[in-house]
Amino acid sequence: MDSAEITVEAAQQKVEGLAEKNVDSVDSDIRYMAYGARLRTALRAGTRYIAYTSDIGEAFRPVVPPWLVTAAYGVSWLYLSGDVAYESYKAHHRGPTPVEAANFSEPTRIGIAAVQRATFQSIASMGLPALTIHTVVAQAKKAFANVKNPRVKLWGPTVTGLAIVPALPYLFDHPVEHATDRVFDWIRQKLIERNQAQAKTPSVSPDKKDL
Repeated sequence: MDSAEITVEAAQQKVEGLAEKNVDSVDSDIRYMAYGARLRTALRAGTRYIAYTSDIGEAFRPVVPPWLVTAAYGVSWLYLSGDVAYESYKAHHRGPTPVEAANFSEPTRIGIAAVQRATFQSIASMGLPALTIHTVVAQAKKAFANVKNPRVKLWGPTVTGLAIVPALPYLFDHPVEHATDRVFDWIRQKLIERNQAQAKTPSVSPDKKDL
């Protein structure tokens, strides 16, 4: 049971108790459970943008030293590594489904979950956003090439690139997650079919091999 389910269950129990006592919810701490859930959602959404530090660095590439852009990529990869580790921990803590328990060892099951998350993050948080920002900034530099104001000419491409960053999760997260889920569901199914085929194959004893 994850934290959201625990919060909902606690809220339901609290509501039942308040209903029995005929207490107004506005006068109770049940009101703050909703605020806590909203705050948690906001914090999660905010940390998601840490993955795009590299894209912010890419947007600033025309006006900052190259090592700052490299450092921004380092921050993104550090976040992605932590995210993959956290998803692996959640998969271990959640435990296998009956199908997974029957077909995969625990290291294999956790390994598949880790590779799936790493694939998603590499594509949705690094590959596609970096390509998008790089292309936008390059095109913006061409668009601002004839601008006479030197500050606008210098900072125009960077501002244009930064304006794209908030939209990146909405552009890539859902389609990449959907595609990744389908691919890894197919991989799991093929592994299960292979395991089942191997289990049905009769083993040949050494004595029969010699005949």
